[in-house]
Amino acid sequence: MTDLNVLVVEDEPTMRQMLSEMLYAVGATRVVETGDAESGLEEFQKDSFQIVMLDLGLPDRDGHEVMKDIKAHNRQQHVVLVTADDSIDSIQRAITAGANGYVVKPYSREKIQDVVNNYMMVHNPGG
Repeated sequence: MTDLNVLVVEDEPTMRQMLSEMLYAVGATRVVETGDAESGLEEFQKDSFQIVMLDLGLPDRDGHEVMKDIKAHNRQQHVVLVTADDSIDSIQRAITAGANGYVVKPYSREKIQDVVNNYMMVHNPGG
């Protein structure tokens, strides 16, 4: 597998650490963590990430708005929204807005493995 750099934008420190550990466990080579939208966007703009794991409930901005900014910068960026909201409306809104995936908390290794597998199927179909 090629390098898999992941940006995690999650305001809850325990959830952020858990997500990072699971990402490393399923094959991420590098995980950059941020706790708010502003620092997440800064990291996104200064580095290259295969996957952005983005919490919808950030303290400084709505995750949907942050995803729009990310997609405006790079339409092909693989963005997976993470949230405790498992409502059909929220999921449909995320997919309609361009999300490449949607993970409902609490995180599990299986859910995170699915995120990585989905990314690899789209971006590395033969490998």
